[in-house]
Amino acid sequence: MYAPLLLAGTRFESARHLDGAPPHGHSFRALARADSSHTDSDTLRAELQAAAAPLDYTLINDALADADDLGIARYLVDSISCPVALALASAPACGVLVENGDAMRYLNTGFEAAHQLPHVPPGHKCGRLHGHGFGVRLVTDAARTRLQDLEQAWQPLYEQLNHHYLNDLPGLGNPTSEVMAQWLYQRLSLTLPGLKWVEVRETHSAGSQFDGVRFRIWKEQRFESAVPFDDEGNYTGHSYLIRLMLAGSLDQTMGWLIDFGDVKDRFHPIYRQLDHNPLDKLSGIRNGSLASVAEWTHAHLAPLVPELARIDLMENPGCGISLPFADDMRWPLLLE
Repeated sequence: MYAPLLLAGTRFESARHLDGAPPHGHSFRALARADSSHTDSDTLRAELQAAAAPLDYTLINDALADADDLGIARYLVDSISCPVALALASAPACGVLVENGDAMRYLNTGFEAAHQLPHVPPGHKCGRLHGHGFGVRLVTDAARTRLQDLEQAWQPLYEQLNHHYLNDLPGLGNPTSEVMAQWLYQRLSLTLPGLKWVEVRETHSAGSQFDGVRFRIWKEQRFESAVPFDDEGNYTGHSYLIRLMLAGSLDQTMGWLIDFGDVKDRFHPIYRQLDHNPLDKLSGIRNGSLASVAEWTHAHLAPLVPELARIDLMENPGCGISLPFADDMRWPLLLE
């Protein structure tokens, strides 16, 4: 197991003008990630909020020479005293990621379509004809692409997918989210310079990622729990978001890394212990701290889900922890 990574978020409301256009406003969201050996949660959150404060309810161009998403993200990164990775969203559909000197741009989009999975066991719900409002995220090298490039590259694929029966499309006879992520990556890599990865989300709580080599998936769930508030025995509570992130090889018959439903089922007995309970009363959890809850979850879940590669645990959108168990940390910083 690796050292925990701390997650801290903030929001700010700002106006800016770009490329000579009139000033316009945004509700910006930022999420920073830092190694716990370099800082602590309170310091990271305080420094991120302090960096964003001068931009709140201002014209960003008055404060920064470069007011585009990348300029703002780099300003926030440079304002924090330890190395951080940072995701910045200027709108629900777009934003940037900055990590280890790399800058990436993303587009959130989607389509609506029907499908069914032909290889699942009899009685499996995904074997029936059904459909989704699929979410898609395209991530590229920011130095090689503009947002307009992502939108233009996506449009012809959107026209192929939207309001269609996916199984009829060449290459999508078994349209799991992993297969669709790979299918999209292979086509977009022909027209979109610097493509980093593609994500496909069938639901708000589960998604798949393909970067040309590796498959990764995640499954999210929320639980409501109490934790100690002070040394006098008082408690407070949080609505936690837990994100289970898995990595591994694709099952060539089933077309998935592991069934999302199986992940949920294997996690369920652990979830029942976490949900609507005081976390510090569970054996092995130290005072209900985020790190100890994530470590406890890993200890109980890893034998059941050997593909488990990371756990993200948020007690609110502005405070969380990421606990990795693998070297590969090129995972998305997912903004709620």
